[in-house]
Amino acid sequence: MKRNHTYKLLSKTTFIYLIFTFIAFFSSALFLTHEVDEFIHKDMERRFPRTEHRIQHHIKSGKSLDSMPYHAQAFLLSQKPPLKAYPIYSDTLIFNSEMDENQHFRKKVSVYEYSGKFYTLVMLKSMDDFIRLRDDIFEVLIPAFILLAFGILGFNLFISSYLFRPFNAILRLMQTFKVGQRTTIRNVRTSTIEFKQMQDLFHQMIERIEFDYQHLKEYTENMAHEIQTPLTIIRNKVENLIDDENIMKRQAESVKIIYDETNHLSKLGNLLNLLTKIENGEFNNAARIHTRPVIEKQVTAISELAQLKKLVIETDLSDDHFLFIDSFLLDIVLKNLLRNALSHGTPDGPIRIKTTPDHLSVINFGPPLDAPESKLFERFYRNHQKKTSMGLGLALVKKICELNGLTIEYHYQDQQHIFSILS
Repeated sequence: MKRNHTYKLLSKTTFIYLIFTFIAFFSSALFLTHEVDEFIHKDMERRFPRTEHRIQHHIKSGKSLDSMPYHAQAFLLSQKPPLKAYPIYSDTLIFNSEMDENQHFRKKVSVYEYSGKFYTLVMLKSMDDFIRLRDDIFEVLIPAFILLAFGILGFNLFISSYLFRPFNAILRLMQTFKVGQRTTIRNVRTSTIEFKQMQDLFHQMIERIEFDYQHLKEYTENMAHEIQTPLTIIRNKVENLIDDENIMKRQAESVKIIYDETNHLSKLGNLLNLLTKIENGEFNNAARIHTRPVIEKQVTAISELAQLKKLVIETDLSDDHFLFIDSFLLDIVLKNLLRNALSHGTPDGPIRIKTTPDHLSVINFGPPLDAPESKLFERFYRNHQKKTSMGLGLALVKKICELNGLTIEYHYQDQQHIFSILS
């Protein structure tokens, strides 16, 4: 699986600019080197004719060839050379004993005819200073590029920490924004037009979201409230039918189904409304809560129902266990886990609630799941074999855990369903 790497915009532009600068420096070095070579060649061409003229004058004057200096010599040829092959240019190194080093020279070999005789003229011109200049181009450009690179990186840090400070502040506001908390969004002071435009667009987006959210919240709350009235009437009518022995003899099962589904629908509306509020972050009064007294209170509340179902509840609670969570949400988590254990537990063993300093477990005996474990926390996941839905309880527990940085896990072992919350 490929991993997509992400980088800051400034880092990308700096990297591209450094590559471009390196190419520009390298190209400049090549261009300057070429220009220096051209200059050397032209300068040598300018200086060789004068030397060549002096050698010819030396030959015409009848002076000895041995008396000529090493950098301008002439040699008598025994036969006519191939004139088209001349002049010949080459570069050579000659040791300078005074400087104790090899020096660069440009060598020109030409042919001169005088009085029917042919002479080879050998001329040497020092170009050591030019070669040093050419070599220094690279030696100067490379440190200059390194200094420029460090300068660019330093400027990048300056831009990131100073010029982009409003941009980063706006991003942080976007990350912390929660629906229903528009008043907490402050304005970031900036003189940069682009950042100001982004901030204005962000505030416009918040206003649209808040407007839509308030209307949707109003609608769902009204629906949840209004639906309770007809459901209450249906429930009362069904209770009257339950009291009628004649009807119950004939339609007991149908009446019971209507009654159960009415109660389920009533609870479902409240749960959906609650889930919406949780997802929108309306419960933000998180605090450090020691769980022992809260669990004991919840166990006491369900003890009678557990006795009716002939289930035993055992607890092994640590005084050190705590969760950082809203107290109302903690009650919902515990209620749903205990109700799940009561609904699906069997008398094969007790319902056990255990806490350690960093762990909370609710365990009940029962047959294996008919659905995949991965579907256990999905909303309204329907078992196609039993035609039943898992409802919202466990999905609500998982959502609360996620929003509070907790992890909920499930596994089945030794005929026991084990739900664990890790902090």
